[in-house]
Amino acid sequence: MFGLGKKEGSQESKEPESKKEQASANSEKVINAQRFVEFIMMQAQNILFVLGQMPTPDGRSAKPNLETGKVLFDQLELIRIKTKGNLSKQESQILDDAIESVSMAFTQASGGTPPGMMPSRTPDIPMPDFDEEELVEESPPASEPIQEAHQEEQTEKNIDENEKRKFFKSYG
Repeated sequence: MFGLGKKEGSQESKEPESKKEQASANSEKVINAQRFVEFIMMQAQNILFVLGQMPTPDGRSAKPNLETGKVLFDQLELIRIKTKGNLSKQESQILDDAIESVSMAFTQASGGTPPGMMPSRTPDIPMPDFDEEELVEESPPASEPIQEAHQEEQTEKNIDENEKRKFFKSYG
């Protein structure tokens, strides 16, 4: 009887642990969802502020900065692209609503030009074509940078020694 009681007791003690773990995982998901929504809302507010749609702290209306608004809008679009398929329906809906409202505010601030029609003012920096394999490439082992740094130190010491010899005068 004692053996059976222990088995049942051990099963019961495992169940609360798994329930605790499940509750912890659920609460972590809820917290992460809340953080994501706060992040999206903060980005949308930043865009609205830059577009002059929200008052400054002193109550005045700011002059619209379309270039910065476009950059921030593009970042919000990038978030939608990179998180596609990884969001809950609610998170996805909030992101879509934020992008839609910011897009309308941008169109209003620009005098009718939607964000997608605005010219890009990013500098012309040549960007390499990335393959998925290159993006997932493993980082080099930690020992390589240490060895490279040690080699650089040795090279600097050798240069210093050569410089000292060059200006050393012997009286002997």
